[in-house]
Amino acid sequence: MRDALIQRTIDQLSSINILKNDLIKEHFRRSHNDLQALELEHKFLGIYQSIAQDAQNKSKSTNTEFGEISELLKVYEFKNLYLLDTNFQSLFSTKEKNLYPLSKESLESLLGTKGNLFQIIDASAYSESKETLLYYYIPIVDENQVVGSILVEEDFQKIQDILLENTGMGNTGESYFVAGDYRLRSTSRFFPDVPPLTISVDTESIRNAFQGLSKDHIIADYRGKKVLSVQRQIENTTLDWMLISEMDFDEAMAPIIELRNYLIGITLIILLLIVLITYFLSNAIARPILELKNIVFTLSKGIIPNQTPLTSSTDEIIQITKAINELTDGLKRTTDFAQEIGSGNFKTSFKTLSDFDMLGQALLHMRDELLILREKETKLEREKAIALLQGQEKERRRIIQELHDGVGQMLTVIRMQVDSLEADNESKAEIKNQINNTVNEVKRISYNVMPHALIDYGLEAALRGLCDHVKKYSSITVDFQYVKDIDRSLTFEMSIALFRIVQEALTNIVKHAHATKVSLHVLDKEDEVYVVVEDNGRGFVESEVLKKDGLGLRNIRERANLLDGYTEIHSSSKGTSIEVHIPIPTT
Repeated sequence: MRDALIQRTIDQLSSINILKNDLIKEHFRRSHNDLQALELEHKFLGIYQSIAQDAQNKSKSTNTEFGEISELLKVYEFKNLYLLDTNFQSLFSTKEKNLYPLSKESLESLLGTKGNLFQIIDASAYSESKETLLYYYIPIVDENQVVGSILVEEDFQKIQDILLENTGMGNTGESYFVAGDYRLRSTSRFFPDVPPLTISVDTESIRNAFQGLSKDHIIADYRGKKVLSVQRQIENTTLDWMLISEMDFDEAMAPIIELRNYLIGITLIILLLIVLITYFLSNAIARPILELKNIVFTLSKGIIPNQTPLTSSTDEIIQITKAINELTDGLKRTTDFAQEIGSGNFKTSFKTLSDFDMLGQALLHMRDELLILREKETKLEREKAIALLQGQEKERRRIIQELHDGVGQMLTVIRMQVDSLEADNESKAEIKNQINNTVNEVKRISYNVMPHALIDYGLEAALRGLCDHVKKYSSITVDFQYVKDIDRSLTFEMSIALFRIVQEALTNIVKHAHATKVSLHVLDKEDEVYVVVEDNGRGFVESEVLKKDGLGLRNIRERANLLDGYTEIHSSSKGTSIEVHIPIPTT
């Protein structure tokens, strides 16, 4: 068990080590891509040329140049930036007083023979504060010639935050970096105030790990503590760093000690219970058995039992087992039935335990009453919704009549009175044009509120007029087809509902879809009216639209539901399809 626990802990540490290793590699990769993108955009070359020109003219860099560099550091979350010439002398720095920490010799030593390539360099050995210094070196190339270089200082706290995440590592778990000089590069969890480079990790196991030899998992760490350890080098970078994840050995073994104490306690409790149970059973095992049998059989039929006298029997244990099984089964079915009723599933079936099952009969009666109540409530809600919609449509008809008889006639009179004014023809024509625009706007509003074509000529004419309005007031092409399989007239309630559904769908397309083509097809069949509205717009995710508002989609579905119909909405980046099925009521 000890070896299994050790292996499980090592596997867990290895998983954490791999995860953090991947997160840090991904951080370096993202930073590399960001800097490479800036290099490809010639950002660094532009900054270098601007600052080099200022240096040649012996003028200071402008606030604009400094602001641009500071903005780059802020956007890409870097700490500092140094601009160097070909002799690695600092031309510019975002650090106060242009404090450049590296000499030409030290930088050349760090770069080696790859001075003309992008690389990550560890300059921690030259840090006066013994803190970790990590730079991205980017050569500045102009016409295939290196004219300077950029050193971008990494904000190492972001990497430190990844290492300090101790989920799954217990109270003593720690992940940290060790470099090839066998010194820490990340802050110790146990010595947070000590600079990392002052802590040596020069142990045999770490040396073996750097040399690629067998890696021991039970070692003494830099504190001298016995720990379980996993080591893995950072790959795909120029850093000679080892990521180490460890946990104190005593904490890893704590579950075994706890289990041992737990088993001892359980064993003592079981022994005590055996003694007590044996004592009581030996004195009173026979007398209550028959009484329990009768009570349990009575309960299995759903009847509340009375006190029964004791009787003798030779198979009491078998009868009690049978009675308990029947009782368990009966109570389970009754409980399941009650839960189904509670969740609103009133169509579930249930058989009473017996003709005298008072609980089962009460549940059946309650189910029937709740079902009747739900049907009444659904009917009442539907009637209220239909009445509300009918009231709205009636009010809309009254409004457009008022617009036609009132505002429309008044505008006509005004237009006639303009002819009698003593003014030049150009002014009259301008006023008439404004009046005509107002008349057209009133007509458009009237059509949206309640089209006369729907009242006078039916659904097909109203939808055709609606499509004409869409084509007139937008750049969308509308393909409208209305096919009738049977010669009949739809009721006004069904016609106005279908008109509103299509109107809502077209309004959403005009406002949000960015579509250029729309097809509206209506099929009037014997048993239903089928409507499909399709567009080639950008589509949407229905759940996200409903979270924001989605009133239009809700109105479409609710109007279809009120007529016992249903709606299917399919949307993708290539367009949207809304299908509506409205059944024809049987007479």
